[in-house]
Amino acid sequence: MLKKNTLMIRIMALFFIIFFGFYLPATQRIPYLTSLGYTSTEMNIIFSAQAAIAFVYQLTFGYLCDKYRTIKKFFLLVQVIATIGVFMMFSQTSHEFYFHLLSIAVISSFGNVTISLLDSWALEIDPNIQKNYGAVRAMGTVGWIVGGFVVTKILDINGFKALGITYVIIAVAMMILASTLRDAVKAKHDQPITLKDMRELLFSRRYLLMVIILFFAMMLSTSDGLIVIQKMELLKATPMEKYLRFALQAVVELPLLFLGAKVFGRFKAINLLAFGIFMYAIRFLLYAWAPTPTWMIIVALMQAVSFPLIMIASKQLIFRESPDHLRSSGQMLAISVYNGIGASVTPLLTAFLIEKGGIDFGLVVLASIMVIPLSLIFYFKKVHA
Repeated sequence: MLKKNTLMIRIMALFFIIFFGFYLPATQRIPYLTSLGYTSTEMNIIFSAQAAIAFVYQLTFGYLCDKYRTIKKFFLLVQVIATIGVFMMFSQTSHEFYFHLLSIAVISSFGNVTISLLDSWALEIDPNIQKNYGAVRAMGTVGWIVGGFVVTKILDINGFKALGITYVIIAVAMMILASTLRDAVKAKHDQPITLKDMRELLFSRRYLLMVIILFFAMMLSTSDGLIVIQKMELLKATPMEKYLRFALQAVVELPLLFLGAKVFGRFKAINLLAFGIFMYAIRFLLYAWAPTPTWMIIVALMQAVSFPLIMIASKQLIFRESPDHLRSSGQMLAISVYNGIGASVTPLLTAFLIEKGGIDFGLVVLASIMVIPLSLIFYFKKVHA
C-alpha cells in the first residue's frame, strides 16, 4: 500500500511539474512572436504546421511505445528534443520566420507528444492510478495555475529573454523525476507488433465512434481559447477580467477531477461524457447571450461540470476500447485526431462562423453542433464490442 501511495504521489508530482513548464511555451509563444513583429498570417502558418506535425508525431510514438513495450524511454527522448525546441524559440530575438518555423513547428511539437505520453504512462503504470486518473490530472491543473503566476513574475522582472533558460531548468527537474519512475506495464503479445496490428483499432466500430465523438466534443474546449476570448474582447474586458475567467475556471474544475474515481464509480463513463458535452453546449449558449464580462466570468464557472467530465471520460473510454497490446497507440491516435486535427480545423471553422454572422452567431452554432456527438453517443451504446 505504501509503495502504491508513493507511486501515486510521484506521478502527481510529475503531472504538476510538466504542466507548470508547459504553461510557458503554450501561453507565451504568441506574445513573444508578436513582440518580434510577426503578423497573424505568419503565426497561423507556424501553428498550423505545428498541429499537422504533432499529428504525425503522436501516431509515430504511440506505435513505437506499443512495439517496443516502453513509454518511459520515449518520454525522456521526446522531452529532451522538446526542450531544445523551446530554448531555440526564445533564444532568437529577431524576426526569422524559417528559424521559428523549425524551432516551434518541427521541434517544439514534441512538447505536445510529451503530454500525451504522460497520459498513457499514468493509465498503464498501475490499475489504481488508472482508476484515479482524475486526481492525478488535477495536479496538472494546479501546476498550470502555479506556472501562470511564476511566469508572470519572471516576465515582470526579466522579460522574454529569461523564458528559454527557465524552461530548461524546469525540464531538467521533470526528467530527473521521470527517470525515477518505473515504466508502463505493457500487455504481452505473441507476435511482434507491426503496422498491420493498427487495423485492430481502425476496424473497431466502437473505438472509431468514440474518436469521432471526442473530435466534436473537443471543438468547444479548443474554441474556449479562441472565440470566447474574442467575445471578451468585444465586451471590452479588462486584463484582470480576462485573467479571472481563466483562473476561476481552472480552479473550479479541481473538485471533480479529485473526486473523479468516486463519480465514475457510481455512473457510467459514457453517460458522464454525454452530460459533460451537454453542459458545454449550454455554456456556449450562455456565452452568446452574456451582456458583460462579469457574466462571461460567471458562465465560465460551468467548467466545473463540463471539461473535467469530458477529459476523464475520454481517457477511460479510449483505454477500454483499445486492445490490451495497443493501449498507447489507441490513446495517441485518438489524441492526434481530436486534438491534432481538431486544433487545425476549429480555428478555421470559428473564423468562418464569425465572418458569416458574428461572434454570438458562432457561439450558438458551435453549441448546436454538439447534437452530433450526443446522437453518436446514443448509437455507441447500441454497438457491441
